[in-house]
Amino acid sequence: MEKLDGSEPDDFSLAIVECLESVYDGFESDDYVAVKEEGREVTEWPGSLSSLSIASDQYINARCEPVIEILDAKIYTHDNVSLDVYGDIRIFDLKEGSTNDFIVYERDLFDSPQHISPLNRFLQLSSPGEIPFYDDPHLAVDIKNVRNDAVIACGQKPLFKTTHHPFKSGDFENLYTLQFQGDAGAFVEVQCLAFTFGVYAEVEIVLLRDSVEDEGEEDGKGVEVFGLICAKCDPLILPKNCYTNNLFNVIQEEREWVALGTEIGLSKSLLPVPAYSPLEISLDLRGNDGIIVNGTASFEASNYSGKKYIRGLNGFYVWVHVDWCEPSLLTRLSCNEDRIDGFCSVPHWPSLYASQLLEVFSLFISRPNEEEVNLYGSVNILDSRGWCSIFSCSKKEAYCLSRGSNFLPVRGPTRAITPGYFFSMEIDLRDVDGHVNIQGYVASSPLIGERQRPWFDRRLRSVVKSVNEKSFAAVNYTLFSFAVLAIIEVRLVFHRGSFAHVKIYGDITASLGKLLYSTTYDVEFFQRVLFTRKKENFLEVEDNLKLSTNHVAVPMDSSLLTKVNLSLQTSVHTHHLAGLVKFQIGEPCKVIKSDFVDICIDVKWKGLPYV
Repeated sequence: MEKLDGSEPDDFSLAIVECLESVYDGFESDDYVAVKEEGREVTEWPGSLSSLSIASDQYINARCEPVIEILDAKIYTHDNVSLDVYGDIRIFDLKEGSTNDFIVYERDLFDSPQHISPLNRFLQLSSPGEIPFYDDPHLAVDIKNVRNDAVIACGQKPLFKTTHHPFKSGDFENLYTLQFQGDAGAFVEVQCLAFTFGVYAEVEIVLLRDSVEDEGEEDGKGVEVFGLICAKCDPLILPKNCYTNNLFNVIQEEREWVALGTEIGLSKSLLPVPAYSPLEISLDLRGNDGIIVNGTASFEASNYSGKKYIRGLNGFYVWVHVDWCEPSLLTRLSCNEDRIDGFCSVPHWPSLYASQLLEVFSLFISRPNEEEVNLYGSVNILDSRGWCSIFSCSKKEAYCLSRGSNFLPVRGPTRAITPGYFFSMEIDLRDVDGHVNIQGYVASSPLIGERQRPWFDRRLRSVVKSVNEKSFAAVNYTLFSFAVLAIIEVRLVFHRGSFAHVKIYGDITASLGKLLYSTTYDVEFFQRVLFTRKKENFLEVEDNLKLSTNHVAVPMDSSLLTKVNLSLQTSVHTHHLAGLVKFQIGEPCKVIKSDFVDICIDVKWKGLPYV
């Protein structure tokens, strides 16, 4: 559905806002519930959302972040005999001043050594007690033999994050192995997984039985259980069977007592999952009399939580509860609360007033095999002033996203995006050959200044996809607490008069001085591409260079950085121009000089009301 820039919110948009306002509190306290009813899965939503046609069983939207998972750790010895081990495995942040330390394995010499048999050489890993966050993660391993204190494995090694290295297409998932050596040829092999677009799922599983009619009767009743509970997901790039997380793995001889109506003790309960993949929980629980519960429950990633139950035999069943956690950066404020409400004048430029602005930096598109696709459709934003477009393309003029390319050009907005109390992004992208179908929404809650204060001045990313589709879009954006609008124009001034049919290719990008671009990931995902052309798709110009977008939100306490990397080809020569210019708020013009042509970058600054 095409939206006109500046158009007023339509009835559908207002319905979304009204519905979200009425049920948001319900989402914070209630869950959606899905049950298996005669082979059919039924989803029940709290409040009035159950009657809304855009329920999340059609569209997936999940706020996400780069994550790391320690899948398993396996002990190797030269004789492969049974042994008891103790020690710890932990993730820590090597960044100076950081105190982040997360335990994923810990066994005491006297109280809790783990028995390792020839048939099961895996250490029983656990989850961190909270969502981990780190800038420079390292893994420390210290495992010893109980019998003689011999070192089985010891050492520290850096953990690989997908954001640590130059971004390549299809490189947003990575599976790798670290090996830690010990004495006499023994070692521990650790399998690690990294996702660029990950979300944490907190899993709880409760065992119940129909014959127990109320909670009072459940007290003191239970059953001894053993078996396997595991979690699986469906990566896009890596092999499908590469991700299996054992949450409960107990042999019959070590069966555990579980009281009815209480949680089953899981060794792992906090799981990183790709935001574009469902999480499948599989259970094979058994007791002394045979199978108790055997089945699976699947959960699509979202910003909320959900419950499903799986019915077993002899009246037994389990509730599986998944709570999709906020990214770690959204658990703490990045700015003072008094910055979020209202507006203020810009220092040294009192005629400019700064207030809340939304900036969409980039649109990342993934599709099966990263093949060349021709995309059409739209990406629209609803703010306090109505709809505005940042991408719109008809089927006849579909945009070619070549093999190995992932970024869709942001062709707008043509005005400031002022969120007010609420904003929403509507995404509807398809491929002319039917390989891509991305539909969905990224939306704030109503009264974002009240309910989503940690969102402000953060580098945010949300994954959007349709259910049962392999393709997805990742929107990279920031909600600034105080910002002004920069409108950029680029002019070419030739030293020897005007040249006809100059062929131009290359890039012009805009970034922000206050944001920390510490990795190539930051540079790729959180900059604005104002102009980009490949050599084989050059642009012919005479003086003014038409930018694909020229409106950039700049935080009040930051600056605007414009980077130029262009080639200008005439009938005689090819001239290369490169430079970086920095604009403080209010500065109107900067020039990048060369022997052949000067590039003049003009900036008009607008403050509240941004017109």
